[in-house]
Amino acid sequence: MKKELQQKRLRSRAVATKQYAKRYAKAIRNKITGKKPTQGHVKVKRFCLTDTELAFIQQEIENGNNKFEKLIGFKTDEFNHHSEVRISLDAAKALIANSLPSTDITTLVTFILNHADFPVSQFIMNEDLSPEVFRDLAILFRKVSKSTSFYLIARAKMIRPNGRIISNLFNSIADEYIATLNVGIGVITYNRKDHLAKTVEAIKAFTTGDYQLVVADDGSKDDTVEWCKQNNVPHTYCANKGVVRNKNRALYYLNEVKKVDVLILLEDDCRPNKENWQKEWVIAALLWGHINYAHKRIIKKEDAVVSGTGSSTLPYLCRLVTGQCTACSKDAMDNIGYLDPRFSGYGAGHVEWTERFIRQGYNGSTEKHWVYPAINTGLNSDDAPTFKNPEQLEKNRALKKKISKDAHKREPWVNTDEENEFLEEIESIKDQ
Repeated sequence: MKKELQQKRLRSRAVATKQYAKRYAKAIRNKITGKKPTQGHVKVKRFCLTDTELAFIQQEIENGNNKFEKLIGFKTDEFNHHSEVRISLDAAKALIANSLPSTDITTLVTFILNHADFPVSQFIMNEDLSPEVFRDLAILFRKVSKSTSFYLIARAKMIRPNGRIISNLFNSIADEYIATLNVGIGVITYNRKDHLAKTVEAIKAFTTGDYQLVVADDGSKDDTVEWCKQNNVPHTYCANKGVVRNKNRALYYLNEVKKVDVLILLEDDCRPNKENWQKEWVIAALLWGHINYAHKRIIKKEDAVVSGTGSSTLPYLCRLVTGQCTACSKDAMDNIGYLDPRFSGYGAGHVEWTERFIRQGYNGSTEKHWVYPAINTGLNSDDAPTFKNPEQLEKNRALKKKISKDAHKREPWVNTDEENEFLEEIESIKDQ
């Protein structure tokens, strides 16, 4: 009897997923070809209920799940194939919390994901279901939505980091999803041509797949610009305006011009040292929104690491942070914006930017003391001499404290004149 029930549930899941896959494929095909449905066919909308979903809802209500109707916004006698169900994030959480012991959780979560009226990653990343449920769902959604499948298997990996089957699935599904993304890599530099050359050469040697590359030069007086021209590296050459302005040049170019899905920002003395290095950085940025470099000098300090293993699915949470490499997702970047342009010279700008991500819920913590998310995969740093100015550093620290309660999203300029000047700098990169 138990075996028959299990087989019945598996068939139910397979039918639901197949129906969703057909709807998804048809919608995408029509979008690409511009083909409109003929008058003789009814256009199937994404949020409409399938036979399997109708049966599942009816079963839940018959089993005594009295809150189900209210949570999805319909009464039993109103359900039909034309009913459009849109589930909010709060309703999704409540559906899980109010599920019955008899509820098939995999079917319930499939139903939620099919009708989610919110980014599904917000739901997946905050639910504590069994890793087997997330694993099975990742397999079901693998051909339907690479993005959804990625977040599902990543959540399974977080819960069971050493599971062999889950780890193998995670690696293959992550590779499939990352292959669909537009990844941008920016390198900032100032008067360190030799370091820059090593870093760009390492990026080209160790980065797999397609990616966008840009070098932001902050008015170097050495041969940096000539080297970039000789090696066909997209670059800017502008008046020296400091590290914050220069990081914003690279970020803006990749985010607004190249429209990348994930941005990786390197300082010129921090470079890849193993093949496919960017994979862990892209994964970490997608899962957490924002991630920093766990420099060996930080993680070796006593009590510097609060928790974590330094992997993409379980990053370190550190009491200290460095800006030698940072990665962030498009979603997080659009929410938080750029480094605050009121900082000038060296110091505090990157930390303030990181803390804005954390305050908006992108990992880390503000309880008792700041802790910053970081990984240490695939990079090595030369720790070249910096251009510190003690007086400027103190001014920036004071500014950081003063603006800590300002709006979390910042533009890379403070006024119209600065905006025009900044955009001219970006335009110079596009024209190369």
